Amino acid sequence: MGIMPPRRSILTPPGKPTREKGHPFAYHVYGTAILEVTVDCLRGTYTVDAVKVVHDYGASMNPAIDKGQMEGGIVQGIGWMTMEEVVYDAEGRLRSNALSTYKVPDIYAAPKTIEIHALETVQDNLAIFRSKAVGEPPLMYGIGAWFALRNAISAFNPAADIPFTAPMTPEKVLMALYSKPVNAASEQYAKTVGHLAVDK
Repeated sequence: MGIMPPRRSILTPPGKPTREKGHPFAYHVYGTAILEVTVDCLRGTYTVDAVKVVHDYGASMNPAIDKGQMEGGIVQGIGWMTMEEVVYDAEGRLRSNALSTYKVPDIYAAPKTIEIHALETVQDNLAIFRSKAVGEPPLMYGIGAWFALRNAISAFNPAADIPFTAPMTPEKVLMALYSKPVNAASEQYAKTVGHLAVDK
């Protein structure tokens, strides 16, 4: 399970920064998310089972549209942290420049469950009808998928060597599951697949 700490996103209105007066930010957006993942410890594949979000909507003008924007931003953020890998060759040429080589989330990458709870705040702000952004800020909740995968790897192999790199692709998950120390990882692997052995 990955838990995202409360995040804050800022939208800056146009102004004259040299005067040092006025409102540098139209408003702040707050929220938090919990993500649950399941990892296949034999193959390194995983699913995002559930995402639970509380997001500061301000005063929503259209809850249905806001929910759709939130869901899209969350799935985009999960894709950013788990599959959208930029690859260059030895000469520095971009090799992940097409949908055949650059993976983006599809319906199968979407979480099984997305729960969004609107936290409507009543403070005055400079936004239209006191509404707040719901498109871009939820992208950050997808970062929780990376931490949920990291926690799952650590639960399987507490001594795993997990580099802080994104995205956390299935290949990286598999390598981390059986990373250092080799002996402990090998013993865990043997325990995991031992029941699969067929007696002859």
